[in-house]
Amino acid sequence: MVIHQLQVSYAMAQDRLLVRLNTHGGQELRLWLTRSMMKKLLGHLLNASGAPATPPDPLMSHDGSSSAALAQFKKQEALQQADFKTPFKAQANALPIGAAPLLATTVHVSPLAGGSLRLGFEDKSDTSNTSPGFEVTLDAPLLHGFMHLLDLALKEADWGLTLSPAPEAQGSAALDALVGAEPPRYLN
Repeated sequence: MVIHQLQVSYAMAQDRLLVRLNTHGGQELRLWLTRSMMKKLLGHLLNASGAPATPPDPLMSHDGSSSAALAQFKKQEALQQADFKTPFKAQANALPIGAAPLLATTVHVSPLAGGSLRLGFEDKSDTSNTSPGFEVTLDAPLLHGFMHLLDLALKEADWGLTLSPAPEAQGSAALDALVGAEPPRYLN
């Protein structure tokens, strides 16, 4: 299933995030994500996108920049190429999992080659043997776009969760690095 469009919105009455996916085949998949599910999923999304969920490793690229800076560059590049202006097509030809959104109680995360990520969503809240669900694969640009939409919805939800560091945290970390750094050494 190839994703054509994504939409993430906060539903205040449900206190959940509603994720809607349109495929190129005209199908629409709907999914509820709760706060507790997002808390569990955040680290996996950050790791898959290359953004460190923990302080960055001291690994440097060949030109001396940090891996966190490279991940931020890739994210910005993907977001510049994304189309956030085209309205979400709400008229679906088919609803393969039904009109009611799937309540994600289990998420299977599988990193793939090239920065892609496979996400499998299941609703295991029902005690019957069948667990409705679906699986999607997000390539790196689509993953960054999805994370951007999730971050906007998380800010609206005011759950205290975020996928991007606060600007003041980035600035203070850079200042702390400068304060603790050794002065440069010169060869004459």
